[in-house]
Parts: sequence; C-alpha cells; structure tokens
Amino acid sequence: MGCILIMGGDIIFTGCSFTWGQGLWSYCPSDLKMPTVNQYIEEGYGVPDVGEFFRLDNRYASLVSNHFHSREIVKRWNGGTDDESIRFIEDVRKNWVTRHSLLTENVIWDNVRYIVFQTTQPYRSPFTFHYKNKEYQVISEPGMHNLERVTEIIRWTDEDCPECDNNIKQSIDHPNLDIFLDWLIDNNLSVDDFSEIHLTHMSNRIKECLKHYEETYGIKTLILSWTDEYLPYFTNDEFCNERLVRLKYNSKEFNCIQHLFQENNKFEILNDDETIHETGTDGHPSLKCHRVIADSLIEKITHENIKQDKIDNE
Repeated sequence: MGCILIMGGDIIFTGCSFTWGQGLWSYCPSDLKMPTVNQYIEEGYGVPDVGEFFRLDNRYASLVSNHFHSREIVKRWNGGTDDESIRFIEDVRKNWVTRHSLLTENVIWDNVRYIVFQTTQPYRSPFTFHYKNKEYQVISEPGMHNLERVTEIIRWTDEDCPECDNNIKQSIDHPNLDIFLDWLIDNNLSVDDFSEIHLTHMSNRIKECLKHYEETYGIKTLILSWTDEYLPYFTNDEFCNERLVRLKYNSKEFNCIQHLFQENNKFEILNDDETIHETGTDGHPSLKCHRVIADSLIEKITHENIKQDKIDNE
C-alpha cells in the first residue's frame, strides 16, 4: 500500500553532482568517446546524447522514481551547495522555469509527494556574518581549504525594489580574509568555533527547511548525507535522525555515502573496474553505488508508507 501513496506524484531530489549523476556515462555501452571527469569539468568536452540518456536513466533519482512510477525533479545544473538545494525546493514550489533557473520543467506543486535532500560538503555553502553594519559572506573549499576571500553583500531594499524579495543587488570581493579574521577576534572566536557555528547553522537550515515543507504542505522528506560532517547533528536530532537514509550493503548500514566509499572504494568511479570508458580521477558514485543508494531509498520510502498506512487504518 505504501507504494500506491506516491504513484503518479513527483519526487524532488535536491543535491549536488552525486544526485545529478556525474560520470555515469563512463558505463555507457557505446563506441562513442565519453569524456573523463577532467575533460568534462576542466576542458569543456561535451557528453554524446547516448551518454546523457544513460546518465539520466541510471542515476539513483531515476531508479527510485521509476520504481514508484513517479517523476523525478532534479536541478538543471551539475554540482551545487546545500544553500542552493534549499533555494531549489522553493523554485519548484513557485514553478519558476526560465532559461537560467534551476528548474527545467513545469511542476504542479500539489503533485509533489517527497523531498529527498542529498547533502553536499557543508563548506561549499556561504557563511554569512555581519560586521560594522555590513553583510559579508565567506566560502571555502571542502575541509576549509582555500578559505581566502570575503565577499561584501549589498541587497535590494524594499524601497529600491519591492518585488526583489531582498535578493542580492551587488557583491564586492575582498581579496583577503582580514574582515573575517577581525570579526572572529572581535567575537572571541577561533577558526574551530567558526566551523562548529557553520555546521550547526547549515544543519539547522536543512532541518527547518524540511520541517516547513512537511508541516505546511504535508510533503514527506528524507535526508541522504554525502559526508560525515553533518552526522553528529543529524543523528542526535530526533527529526533528522528519523529521516536519515541508512545505506545498506553487505548486511551493514552506513549513515553517509562517504562511509560507503570507505567500505568499498569501487563505489567511486575512478576505482571501479567495471567502467567501459576512461574516467580520469572521477570520485563520484559508481553505477553500482547509485543502485545501492536507490535500493536503500526505496526500502526507506516503502517502510515509511507502510507504517503510515497502519497508523491511518487504526
């Protein structure tokens, strides 16, 4: 009965290149040349149509949706941040489809049954702070590498642009971290304190985002975690822990994709000997890994729907 609850509905899968299906064309049974990750990302090599179709058919979002006879709603662009994923869900709600929007096709909001939120590396999302009556953002690479630039944010005011919803009017890059370091010092904070503040802030944003769509619109939500950085926050929070998808492989459970990689490095494309084409240093989930993720999601969704059916029928 659980499957019937979402038949014909839409499932939002929001995330980064993992959700988008980066590199799956490496398994495409075609004589046409498929680009390595380096050629695709750094040199702008295109993917042949047959490779694109293979990616779309075999990413976990498609596998899950096909199982439930649903339609997957995935961001237009490869990559992304958790901040962008939160915005994408709202773009879907507003059915905001343009040439440059994250949404590629019209969506009837009332048809959305699930939101699967795949987290990415948390430090990709901007950290916002206010200093001397100005708003700034700092962004780093994973693990806080290249934490070297601060951006001053200037937003539209209601008087300037009432319909702009306080969006960014202008951003000004500052070539060093002096402003951010001054903010830390003035607030008696260390870089480690910043890390904890940022992780706490982003995990709370994800939680509040999902709670909002559950409580306001009755849409069920799940969390699929890539890295383990959010896990202390998710597993110690009742709401998030109940929605965290455990990945099942070889009779074991893993709380995040990173731990699955550590269990079997062939779940990363670059280590998989079942690829058909040269991959380069592609650390994205392999074809088999997408299947493991899909099976775990299918089991979780089915279990949750069966449980809900029992409650509704009591």
